[in-house]
Amino acid sequence: METVSAFTLEVRPDNIAVITIDAPGEKMNTLKAEFASEVRGIIRQIRDNKELRGAVFISAKSG
Repeated sequence: METVSAFTLEVRPDNIAVITIDAPGEKMNTLKAEFASEVRGIIRQIRDNKELRGAVFISAKSG
């Protein structure tokens, strides 16, 4: 079984982290318990990057 991440992390040139949520096969993005380890990993990456000025979560789904 292949695991596909629902999250991508991009650091913009202005040192803002943009976390995009795109849950595969879902009409709407929601934070589910099964995403907990991924979210912890992303937050750890953000916390460890001392150059970041902020972070935002956005949805890749329209509407």
